[in-house]
Amino acid sequence: MALSFFATCPKGLETLLLNELNQLGAQSAKETVAGVSFKGDFAFGMKACLWSRFASRILLEMSEFYCETDTELYIGANGVAWEKYFDKSNTIAVSFTGTNDEIRNTQYGALKVKDAICDRLQTTLGGRPDVDRENPDVLINCHLDKKGSANILIDLSGRALLKREYHRGTGAAPLKENLAAAMIKRAGYTGDNFIDPMCGSGTLLFEAACVATDTAPGIRREHYGFFNLKQFDKDVWNNLLEEAKNRSQNGIAKCLERKVEIVGFDLDERIVDIANENAAKAGFSNLVKVYHCPVQNLYNPFTSDLKVTIVTNPPYGKRMGNFNELIALYTEIGAGFKKNFKGARAAVISSSPELLSCMRLHSNKVYKLYNGELLCQLRVFDINETEDLSVKEEQNIKIATDFANRLKKNLTYMRKWAKNVNTNAYRVYDADVPEYSAAIDYYDGYYVIQAYKAPAKVNPRVAKRHELDMLSATVEIAGVTGDKVILKSREVQKGDNQYEKAKELKNEFMTVNENNALFRVNLYDYLDTGLFLDGRLIRDLIRKEAKDKDFLNLFSYTCSASVAAALGGAKSTVSVDMSRTYLEWGMENFKLNHLATDKAQFIQADCLAWLSQDQGLLFDLIYIDPPTFSNSKRMETSFDVKRDQVALLSNLTRHLKDGGEVIFCTNFRGFVIDESIKDYGFEIENISESTLPRDFARDKKIHTCYRLKFTKANMVKTPEPMTTLKAAPKWQKALDVKENTYHEYSDSNHYSQDRNSRNGERSSYRNSRVYSSRTSNSSDSATYSTNTGVNKVWGEAKESHSTYRHEKQDKFTKRPGEFSHKPFRRDEDNSSFNERRTYDNGYSRGKSSYSKGKDGFSKGKTRASSHKPRVFGPDGIKDL
Repeated sequence: MALSFFATCPKGLETLLLNELNQLGAQSAKETVAGVSFKGDFAFGMKACLWSRFASRILLEMSEFYCETDTELYIGANGVAWEKYFDKSNTIAVSFTGTNDEIRNTQYGALKVKDAICDRLQTTLGGRPDVDRENPDVLINCHLDKKGSANILIDLSGRALLKREYHRGTGAAPLKENLAAAMIKRAGYTGDNFIDPMCGSGTLLFEAACVATDTAPGIRREHYGFFNLKQFDKDVWNNLLEEAKNRSQNGIAKCLERKVEIVGFDLDERIVDIANENAAKAGFSNLVKVYHCPVQNLYNPFTSDLKVTIVTNPPYGKRMGNFNELIALYTEIGAGFKKNFKGARAAVISSSPELLSCMRLHSNKVYKLYNGELLCQLRVFDINETEDLSVKEEQNIKIATDFANRLKKNLTYMRKWAKNVNTNAYRVYDADVPEYSAAIDYYDGYYVIQAYKAPAKVNPRVAKRHELDMLSATVEIAGVTGDKVILKSREVQKGDNQYEKAKELKNEFMTVNENNALFRVNLYDYLDTGLFLDGRLIRDLIRKEAKDKDFLNLFSYTCSASVAAALGGAKSTVSVDMSRTYLEWGMENFKLNHLATDKAQFIQADCLAWLSQDQGLLFDLIYIDPPTFSNSKRMETSFDVKRDQVALLSNLTRHLKDGGEVIFCTNFRGFVIDESIKDYGFEIENISESTLPRDFARDKKIHTCYRLKFTKANMVKTPEPMTTLKAAPKWQKALDVKENTYHEYSDSNHYSQDRNSRNGERSSYRNSRVYSSRTSNSSDSATYSTNTGVNKVWGEAKESHSTYRHEKQDKFTKRPGEFSHKPFRRDEDNSSFNERRTYDNGYSRGKSSYSKGKDGFSKGKTRASSHKPRVFGPDGIKDL
C-alpha cells in the first residue's frame, strides 16, 4: 500500500527537491511551499532519507483531520493506530506548529497530542511511553494550519538530513549542506574539477565530491528515525546501504582515473587542517585537498584539462566581516576569477547584491536562495576563455587608484594642518577626482562619505560602483576598520525628506573638538551630523565678537553658534529653531562645554513667524543661517532664501539694538544679496572669503556670508511681517533645560563650611547650602562661566547665583526673608527672560503652600506634611 510522505526543504529548493524525488522513483510528487509531498512504500521512504541532497526531513503522514478545539485535536491524535508503529518502551517527543483561536500556544498543542498518544498506547498496549525531548526514539510532528486542518506525521529522519555526519569541526558561519548541494546543482557541476577559494570547513567540497562520485549524502549517518519503527526492515535497509556503498566506491575510482581534483583554499590555517580531517572522515581524502591560500594570492591549482567549476560562499557582512571591508574582497575575487580561470563557470552566493556587483562579472543566471533567514542571491557567471584583463581592469584590482592616491595625499597634509588649528573634525576630500564625486569629512577617527548625486548621463550602476569603491579605498588608505567609514548619499531633498533621517536610529553620539569648543555629533542617524564644518571660522568670529553682548541664533540647528557666543562671554543667548530634537541637542552642547544655561533660552518656533513679531527682546549680535528652501508643514508659508531674503533680513530690525550687527550665511550657490536691504538701515560687507576654512578651499561656493551693521537713523523702510500675526501654535514654546546633575548647589553668604568636608551630618548641608534652579537674568549676575561648583551630588555640579527657588524645596533652608508672603514680582528690567519661567506647582514651606494668582504667589491653606522618602532628579522631585 502506498504511504503518503512529505519532504521539507529551505525555501528556494522546492523545484530541485521535486526533480530529485522523481528521479528516485517517487509517486504523485507535488511541489508546495518549503517542501514536496509524494507517495511510495516504506522502503522508498528509507531510500529518500539516504539519497536526498536537498531535503531537510522526510515525514510519514499519519492523519489529517479538521480541528478547531483542543478536544478535536485530542480525538484526532488519539484515533491514530500508534501501536502499529512503535512500542510503549520507545521514548517520544512531539513538535507542534501553528495556532488557532482555541489553541493559542504551541506547547499546549504539543501537550494535548502527547496525552492522546500516551492514552492510546495505555489502552492498547497497557503502558505509556516516556518523553525524551532531546533524543527521542520517535519524533511526532503536528501542524495546525490557518484553515483549521491538523496534520500529524512521524519524522523518519531523526536528526535533520542535512547533518551528513562527516564534520568534526566547522568554521564561524558554516553553510548548511542542503543549501551547498543546491548551489552546486545550480552551478551546473557534473563531476569535473571543482574549487572553492574560501572553503572554510569544506562543506561545498564534500557536497561536490558526493556529486562527482555518485555517493549517497546519508551514507555515513549512523542513525535514522525509522530505525525505531515496527515497519523498519533491516534487510531492506542493508540492501539499500550496500548498493550505495558500491556506487560510491565505483564513483571514487572513476574520478581518480579521470584525475578529477576537488580543491579548497582558505586563509585560516587552523580551518585548513579541520577541512582536511573532515575530508578523511568523509572518505574523500584522495580526492579532496585543502590548502592555505588567501584570496589575494588566488591561483589555478589544476593540472588536468577538465572543465573547472568554482562555487564559493564569501562573507556577507552579516555574521562575518564588515560590509565596507568586504568591497575590496569581492573585487579581488572577481579579478582573480578572470585572471586565473578562463573558460570556467563560477557561482557566488551573498545576501548583498551590492557586494556581488563589486566582482565586475556579468551573471548569466541569478537564483534566489535562503541561507537561514537571509534572502540571498546566487549569481552564476561564465568566464570568457579568450578575455584578458584590460589595463583599466588591472587598475581596478587596486580599487579606485586615482581616488586613493588623492585621498592619501590629502590626509598627509590635512592631519598636520588640523593639529595647528586645534580641531579633530574637518574635510579631507571634496570631489578632487571628478569621477568620484563625494565629500569626505573626518570626525575624530571616523570618516563620513557624502556621495553627491551623479549626473543623469552617468549610469546608476556605475555611480553606485564608484560609491562602493570610495568606501573600500577609504578603509584601506585611512587604515581604519570598516565600521568607522559611513556612506551617505547627498542630493536635493524635497518635501518631507528635507531633514532625512535613517529608518532605524542608532542614537550613537560622539564628541569632537573645535578650538577647545566641544560638540556632539551623530554620524549615522541623519544626513547631516549636527555640526556644519564649513562654519568653523564663522563660529570663531562669533566667539570673538560676542563678549558682553546679547546674542540671537536663528535657525539654530544644534546651537553650535550659541555655544561659540557663550564661550566668548556673551551676556545672553537665545536659540530659535523649529525642531525640538535639535534644540535639545543644543542643550547637550551647552552642558558638554560646562556652560551655565541660566542665560540661555532655547525656543521651539517657526523662525519666520517668530521674527515677524516683536518679542520684547533686543540683541547686539544676530546669527542667521536659513535653509535654502523649506516647505515644512509647520510653517505657514514656504521659504526660499533667494526670493525671501529682503523680507527675512528686514524683519531682523525688530530685534536689533541700534548699532547691532547681523552675520548672515547661506549655502545657496551663487547667492547675491539684494542691495535694497540698505533701505532698512543696513551696511553690507561680504565676508565669504575670510570665513572659508582651509579644508573647504576647493569649494569656494560652499557658503556665502555677509556682515550687516544696523543703524536705525539710516532706516527708511519698515519691515513687513512674513506671516500673519495670529496666535502662536501649541507646539511653540521655550524649552526647559534638564540638567545632567541631580542638584546644583551654591555657596551661601550666611554660613561657611569647609569645602573638603563631604561626610558631615545632613543638617550641615541644609544650613550651609542653598538649592538653586536656573539662574535669573538679574543685573548683578555673572555672564557665562565654565567654572564648576565645589559640591558634586550625583554628577557634575555647576556654580549658580540664582535668587529664584525650585518648587517643593521644603528640605532646604531658605535665606532670611526669602519668599515672604508678599506677592511675587519679577525683575522688571529683565522681564524678557523671566517671562519664560512658569511655576505650575506651589512652593512648599513647612505645612503651608503657595498658589499662583493673578498678582503673584499667595499663602494657601494648611496641608498635612508628608513623611514619604523623596528623591531629587533631572525631572523634578519624586516619591520613592
